[in-house]
Amino acid sequence: MSEATILITTRNRREELRRAIASVLEQRAVAEVLVVDDGSSDGTREMVEREFPSVRVHRSEEACGYIVQRNRGVGLASAPVVVVMDDDAVFSSPTTVEQTLADFDHPRVGAVAIPHVDVGVQNGVRTRRAGAGDALVTSEFVGTAVALRRDAFLQTGGFRESFFHQGEERDFCMRLLAAGWVVRVGRAEPIEHHPSPLRDVRRMDLYGRRNTILCAFWNEPLPSLLVRLAEMTAQGLVSGVHVRRPGAAVRGLLLGYAACWHERRQRRPVPRDVVRLFRRLWKRGPLPLAAVEPLLPAPGGVAR
Repeated sequence: MSEATILITTRNRREELRRAIASVLEQRAVAEVLVVDDGSSDGTREMVEREFPSVRVHRSEEACGYIVQRNRGVGLASAPVVVVMDDDAVFSSPTTVEQTLADFDHPRVGAVAIPHVDVGVQNGVRTRRAGAGDALVTSEFVGTAVALRRDAFLQTGGFRESFFHQGEERDFCMRLLAAGWVVRVGRAEPIEHHPSPLRDVRRMDLYGRRNTILCAFWNEPLPSLLVRLAEMTAQGLVSGVHVRRPGAAVRGLLLGYAACWHERRQRRPVPRDVVRLFRRLWKRGPLPLAAVEPLLPAPGGVAR
């Protein structure tokens, strides 16, 4: 049986995917490799089947978005731990998965934020690497570099598919924390993320702003929800001006508020003490697992 499933979702990035798979196949850990193709039209599936016959590939006829496909991939995975990475990422070391699996040494660990570097975007490791003996809890992870405990992911409800693009991680991590599991800071060698030139940054801005509003609406209890929405709106506008794409930011915020109304029946605020803990982790940085554990319910106890 595989120790881990390495899941890559992809759409029309055949050349980048080829490099990602080659990196995955160098891992020392016994791993199933699963590619979920989101309706590619560039021969992605045929390339994988021809060049990497040991890799499982599942293709959707229609594009559903990578969040839907990540949920699908975790459901298809056969291993208890699913390592998720993007098609424009590679492992920097053949030991990364092996080291990450060692981080699931406590029943509270529902996910591991694997250290990663955005190559060409910023210097240094974006998600810091914990020391050899550290068991540190963080607020969230980045979708291109995370290992998920499969049963915790499924019991928590996976990623919300109405996000479609951007921002699903924070929402999931708040619900994971409310269900008694934590995101651990990884100790492995980093994943290298090479942002694809095919990325649509305006689309990312639009959905990023939309989904910060939705995340607050779904999870924040009253009356703090009102403060949070005002804060996210102000930050979204400032960010849009800073990157010189204010139109996308404004449209995204308006779409977010419209989505709040249309999806109002899905609002399920997490407990207030969980929100306080999440914000503490988010603003002040990682905390020792021993300090966080007494503040949590039994694992799986509040899953949605």
